[in-house]
Amino acid sequence: MKSNILKTIFVIFFALIVCLLPATTIGITLEKASSEHEYCTYQEMTDLLENLQEQNPEIIKIESYGKTYENRDIWFVKISDNVDIDEDEPGVLLLGGIHGDEKISFELLIFFINHMIENYDKENTDDDNDGYINEDPIDGKDNDQDGQIDEDPSEDRVREAIDNTQIYMIPMINPDGVEANNRKNCNPDSRHGVNINRNFGYDWKYYELFPSIFGDRWTDIETSGNYRGPSPYSETETQAVVKVAESFKISLSLSYHSGAEVVFYPWYHTTGKAPHENLFISIGGDMEEISGYPLWTGTNTIIPKLGGNLGTSENYLYGEHEILAYTVESARQKAPTNGDTVYDICYKNVGVHLYLCEKSQNIEEKEITSKNHIKILPHISFFLNKILR
Repeated sequence: MKSNILKTIFVIFFALIVCLLPATTIGITLEKASSEHEYCTYQEMTDLLENLQEQNPEIIKIESYGKTYENRDIWFVKISDNVDIDEDEPGVLLLGGIHGDEKISFELLIFFINHMIENYDKENTDDDNDGYINEDPIDGKDNDQDGQIDEDPSEDRVREAIDNTQIYMIPMINPDGVEANNRKNCNPDSRHGVNINRNFGYDWKYYELFPSIFGDRWTDIETSGNYRGPSPYSETETQAVVKVAESFKISLSLSYHSGAEVVFYPWYHTTGKAPHENLFISIGGDMEEISGYPLWTGTNTIIPKLGGNLGTSENYLYGEHEILAYTVESARQKAPTNGDTVYDICYKNVGVHLYLCEKSQNIEEKEITSKNHIKILPHISFFLNKILR
């Protein structure tokens, strides 16, 4: 009898302790550790996002932007100081988990969400105990010349980003693929699913016009890792990204992948340069200084020479919505397991995201040309390149 009473008291005490824990301790907590890293599951991410919203409803909002074939919510996340208002502020879009086996691509966005929420109300801190605050922000440089890099991040910088930017995210676009550890989604009408990053409909007509160039042999075969699906925008995961692009004013976008360390930008279907080539290179170069990921410029035409990629989110976001959209290949391994490696990748990309929030404030309207110019020019460039080769 006494033993049962003690067990009951212990259970009640433990439950009270759990209830009193801050929301940010629930779910994934990333720290530097040389031990093997365990990636966040879909349910852990969902629990974390729900708790962060419950505890910080003024700066973070989550909403389901569709259900997957296996009935999982595709979570859309917004972070801003007036999160329920569509303010006249520039928007930045961050996408992860479009390929379910590229796990670092969503982990680093979950890390970013945690970082922003935890530091928004935090006082400026002397993290390196040198008597100064915020003197070495996350920018890939040793700003205080003490031999360390990015060891005293700025809390003010977090506040400025949230107060002056609309930050939009879908951290895990393809949760079914994540849970199955599969590149593609789990469309039951296909034996092996659809590659979401070949399902966007921008310039799908090139598949029919030039099938041998654009890989009909692998994009139309269900067993292929690049199977594009039965029709443009057929997948719920694709439609979730389209909904974000059509609902908000967005200046810049990053779509995270892994399997290499490099940054790409449109076009992905032609060797012709994008109308905003110089702007892409300028911003991409700044990102390279922070993350160390090299930027592939218009002179490096490896993707089009291999046939080109149609149906990507980047071509769609740029071609249809004038969003400066980049692909970030964030790690050589699809899912690095070393804890130190995972932490470093997540941490340095926080600096990239904060930079984009700052850069979005001063992109001149005149730097963005008309939509017709964007849509026509790649077509002309494509034909000229094919004729002149």
